[in-house]
Amino acid sequence: MNKTVSIHLQGIPFIFEEQAFERLNTYLQQLKQVLQKEEGSDEILQDIELRMVELVQQQLTPFKQVVELSVIEQIIEKLGKPEDFTDESSGNDEQTSTTTDIPVEKRLFRDGDRAMLGGVCAGVAAYFNVEVLIIRAIYVFTFLTFGIGFLLYIVLWAIVPMARTSSDKLRMKGQHVNIENMKSELGDAANRIKKGAKELKSNSGIQSSIAGILRIISVVIGVWALLFGTGVFVFAIIFFFVNPDIIPAQYNGRFMSFQDFGGLLFESTTHEFYSHLGIALISIAVVAQCYLFGIRLITQFKATYLKVLTAIFGVTLVVGIVLVSLGGVQIGRSMAIYGEVEKEIATIPGLELNIEKKSIEGQLIDGFKIKSNGDEGVITIKNGRVYLQGIELVYSQSSDSLFHIKQINDSQGRTHESALKKARNVKCTYEFQDNRMLLETMYSFPASDKFRDQNVKFMIAVPSGGKIFYEKLQVYPSFIEESDSTTETFQHGYISNDGEYSKW
Repeated sequence: MNKTVSIHLQGIPFIFEEQAFERLNTYLQQLKQVLQKEEGSDEILQDIELRMVELVQQQLTPFKQVVELSVIEQIIEKLGKPEDFTDESSGNDEQTSTTTDIPVEKRLFRDGDRAMLGGVCAGVAAYFNVEVLIIRAIYVFTFLTFGIGFLLYIVLWAIVPMARTSSDKLRMKGQHVNIENMKSELGDAANRIKKGAKELKSNSGIQSSIAGILRIISVVIGVWALLFGTGVFVFAIIFFFVNPDIIPAQYNGRFMSFQDFGGLLFESTTHEFYSHLGIALISIAVVAQCYLFGIRLITQFKATYLKVLTAIFGVTLVVGIVLVSLGGVQIGRSMAIYGEVEKEIATIPGLELNIEKKSIEGQLIDGFKIKSNGDEGVITIKNGRVYLQGIELVYSQSSDSLFHIKQINDSQGRTHESALKKARNVKCTYEFQDNRMLLETMYSFPASDKFRDQNVKFMIAVPSGGKIFYEKLQVYPSFIEESDSTTETFQHGYISNDGEYSKW
């Protein structure tokens, strides 16, 4: 049966075995004698007692409330013996090796010594052992982009404790909480205070603050560069290897891919290959330059080989731009000449012409009435033909008493002959029934003709007193009152893919 003693250690009550209490009291008295000449000895002793409180509490359970001698011996072994830290001691190496074998108890604290606001970023930097400016730059980035930086900072400020004692600061850095490290930590704190006083006196603190802000800005820019480079890299992988059908244009019953679209622009596969190669080189160069630039800004790492890599990828970028430019020049040359053809398609007597949109809406198939008109988008590629939407109408005065309707097609080509050929290949479906013109709102041309700005329009010569209706609405002559005495007649009309009529 052992006697027990009730004591208060840093204001917290404990029940000690008498032998454990005597060992603890002896240890503290020896520490006081060893540290009496040290600057800040009282604070060191207070930190040691706080650390002891924590270590003792870790050993206690609901079934074990008495602190035994063995517990105190373990704590002393972890903190270090007083004789190991005297100036005359020659056993530092042995003590250090013993201490380093004990796992470090690392915890997250707010660092008040390096705090700009609440010490959250400085504490996180100490916990992960990275430069505090990098953590601050990441915080600024999340605050400016995703908007969660402010809320996250407030939450951490509220739940993460401040590192107030030397033991807290050591655990924040992942260092062993022992007497030697506590002395070192207090010495560092004293040096920081002296340095801050000198900077305040010489105004160099302002310069340091400005330098710190500039450093944060450079890190933020570096993070942006890395993210942008990553985005370009992902896009390049998708473009060259996945080739998804994401362009909202119907291509034989599916959406169009980037390479499908390129096939409708380039006259030859060679020019298309050069352009794709140029895009690949540009992507590689941009990704590499962004990563090199971002790494240099974030880490401030400078090396000759980084400059060499920057130069190499700079040349790569130039070569890629040249190849893409050559492809663009080839497309431009294939659209250099304009060609136009026309033919008269109808002559209609009378003073009224009714234009209606030709549609499958309303037709009956197997007893079902179609309620949609079949529009598939602005561009549709089907069965080797490209279908575009939108028909232009141009009105003029007829020289007789008849409606004269002409179809005019135009296109572009490398030569005038090729432009005229492409213009003749443009087809538009229409039908005449008495004074009615049933007109589709789309026209088509062979996919082998490529995109060469093909267009179709109808020239309608209107007799004197004649009127034109679209879907039972008079569109010519259509007047607008600009004042009480003047009027203007619209000479142009346009039927869009959804059947809407516009005029100018």
